[in-house]
Amino acid sequence: MSFFDQFAKKAEAPAKTAAKSGKAAVAKVAPKAKQVAKKATQVVKKAVSAAPQKATRGWLGGEGGSSTNLDKWYGPNRALFLPGGLLEISDLPEYLDGSLPGDYGYDPLGLGKDTETVEKYRAFELIHARWAMLAAAGIIIPEGLQANGADIRGGTWFETGAEMLNGGTLNYFAVPWGVIGNPLPLVVITIIEVVLLGAVETFRKNGTGPKGYSPGVGNFDSDVFEGLDRLYPGGPFDPLGLADDPEIFAELKVKEIKNGRLALVSVLAFALQSYVTGEGPYANWIKHINDPFGYNLLTILGAGREPNL
Repeated sequence: MSFFDQFAKKAEAPAKTAAKSGKAAVAKVAPKAKQVAKKATQVVKKAVSAAPQKATRGWLGGEGGSSTNLDKWYGPNRALFLPGGLLEISDLPEYLDGSLPGDYGYDPLGLGKDTETVEKYRAFELIHARWAMLAAAGIIIPEGLQANGADIRGGTWFETGAEMLNGGTLNYFAVPWGVIGNPLPLVVITIIEVVLLGAVETFRKNGTGPKGYSPGVGNFDSDVFEGLDRLYPGGPFDPLGLADDPEIFAELKVKEIKNGRLALVSVLAFALQSYVTGEGPYANWIKHINDPFGYNLLTILGAGREPNL
């Protein structure tokens, strides 16, 4: 039995059980549960079938395909943010139907309201999650390199601007080519970044842009993205073909949003932690692993340490 047949069979089971029970309350919920489950099945099936049907052997060899059961992440039998008994599928709003990756049924404030609103918020969440993953790496890596002897100035993220405001310039540690000096002052760097980011956001919003190049794809025009998913376009953005297998693609979407949410929380934690300790996350981590019982959240707060920025 295929993944889709199993998905549809499991989706209809709660509705059939409810119909046979004869209980008025359950019978009232059953049609709604069946409708939501069927809709989720159709959406996931459509998304997977629309993906390129190129066979793969998987990242680590074998027969290819997803390394996990996709029923765990999509559809009516997916994992929820609370265990069974505390939260059931029938308790969820209709717009959280299990078709989106990372849908754990979590919307306690009812911000979604409807499917269209949920899709809009998902776009916002995914874009910010991708920025946060880049930011988390950009915060930790330069500080770690500087702490281990790299010729970098202003490696700690909240000291970078101050380094340039004090008349200094930055060095970019470009592995493996060495250190690249940057003679430009902060004002010029800020203008360049604003212009570049503004252009990128304009291209993303309008769906058009200049010609580009991607390994494995070659030169391409912006019209190559016409008709593709704006959040998961693939093509030049997937030069390694990691999402050629539709089931692996569905799994990677879940992994991306989960890691992106973790990065969002991490960047916020970096900011709060640096405010309290006056140090970057790498320095805090080194002190913790060298003395885990003497340098941790409890010892810092217990000592009544005041923010020293």
